[in-house]
Amino acid sequence: MTAKRVRKQHSEIVEYVQLKAAAGGGGNSGGGSFYKPGETVSCKVIGSEPGGYSVVISKDELPGFLPTQESLNIGAEISADFVCVHNNRILLSARFSTK
Repeated sequence: MTAKRVRKQHSEIVEYVQLKAAAGGGGNSGGGSFYKPGETVSCKVIGSEPGGYSVVISKDELPGFLPTQESLNIGAEISADFVCVHNNRILLSARFSTK
């Protein structure tokens, strides 16, 4: 049992370091990707949740959250702006078209 707990803790540490590095906060993300506030990222919508959608950042396969009232299709590839890391996920801002 102890080995399983250690692995889980290690996995959580690695995920935290990846998110921190992706946000430009140091650490090693493996790919050397650093996001800056306002930077546009490509992501895939993977689920609906209260207040928005769960997404995965396409470039790094990192979890994210996109708060929006817009209706999006699960599986859709969209562009959004990086805001910060919050609650172990990348917080994004919806991009609005200027029609």
